[in-house]
Amino acid sequence: MIPLIIVRNLGSNVKQYRDWLSRYEAGDEQARRALPRRCPKCGRRMQGHGCYRRRRIGVKICRLRCPGCRRSHAILPWFLAPHRPGLMILVDRAFRLRLKGYSWYRLANAMGQVSLRTLQRWIRRIGKVAERAVAILSRDARRLDPELDLDTLLRPFGGDSLRLLDAAIGAFFLACRRLDPGLDFPASRRLAWCNVHLSTAAAANGTPRGEAPVWL
Repeated sequence: MIPLIIVRNLGSNVKQYRDWLSRYEAGDEQARRALPRRCPKCGRRMQGHGCYRRRRIGVKICRLRCPGCRRSHAILPWFLAPHRPGLMILVDRAFRLRLKGYSWYRLANAMGQVSLRTLQRWIRRIGKVAERAVAILSRDARRLDPELDLDTLLRPFGGDSLRLLDAAIGAFFLACRRLDPGLDFPASRRLAWCNVHLSTAAAANGTPRGEAPVWL
């Protein structure tokens, strides 16, 4: 079985993540509580299952395994891109520039270290899963703030999957801010922030049979 990914806020950069990892490996209880306890597929309590190394970034990634469904889960810090070797901040930047109307070649020139083919693959993947992500964000925004006029916020972008996703992330953040007015929302990490919620939602509600989890 291919390991599933669970995204968690385990630090905002490599240094913070390594600090958390050293505390986790030393048995610090607070660090251990940052990991999910229940399997998002069947709800059983998960157990430690070793780690693997993200070679390009040079960090270890923890794995958990469910004794019930025998599925292993990679616990990914939110600044790393799921199923991609780089950092989410680069994916976020490419997403923002594409929203601003950058052509593919202008986007590749602006990103510099990322190839045109890679950028196209990133953006097309986001567009492919955008509809499912918008559905999850809309559902949870309504749960958090039933008075939020979600239709008015999203309707202008119905024909553009990327802009609709961006609007849905913004609307969900507004709903979160109602509960926590001091909530921080770094503009350069909209997709990374969203991935944490999509992972949490999958753990709480499960993933429909035959569908892969949604990652941006």
